[in-house]
Formats: sequence, structure tokens, C-alpha cells
Amino acid sequence: MKKPAIGRRTRLGREIEEAFLELAAGLRGEVELDEYEIDEDTLTPSRIKTIRRSLASSTKEFERHFRIPARTMEAYEQGRRRPDAATEVLLRVLEREPEAVRRALAADAA
Repeated sequence: MKKPAIGRRTRLGREIEEAFLELAAGLRGEVELDEYEIDEDTLTPSRIKTIRRSLASSTKEFERHFRIPARTMEAYEQGRRRPDAATEVLLRVLEREPEAVRRALAADAA
């Protein structure tokens, strides 16, 4: 197995290294790190998981009821993907008024 050449890094590798060096300097108090606030209304992965768990015991069951693919929900819950605008609206309505969505989907199936 060939060892990678020391000193040769990809652009991504250099960016990661720079980020860690900046973080270390910030922890030592040498530089001031940027702060970010997360809006409490943001659909975080944990909030998405909470919404899903309140309505279905699994992502497969959630898919059967609300037509969002299980793998897509898993990606949202793990933070690998963000919901698009339409899905975000659906999740927000499901959080507040799940029966309205159920009625709409039942009428759609009739």
C-alpha cells in the first residue's frame, strides 16, 4: 500500500487544516471566533426527528403516511441534507396540524 506524500494535500485538506488551526487559536484566546445564532424556528435535524417520531415510529411508517421517502427523512434527521422549501412547509404543518395533512391526503386518495 502506497503512503501519501507528506506535504501534499488537497484543497479540502488544506481548508480543514486551516479551520482546525483557527479553532485551536480561538480556544487559546489568540483570535476571536465568529459566533452564529440559530433561529429557534429553524428545522434542525433533531427537531425533524422529533416531528417524525411524534407521528410515526419509523421512517418507513412516516413514508407510508406522509409520502416523504424514508431515506430522505433519514438524511434530514442525520443532518446530511436540508429539506427544500416545500418539504419544510409540510414538516411545519405536520408539527402543528398533522390531522390537516392526514385529511388532505385522505381526500387525495378518495
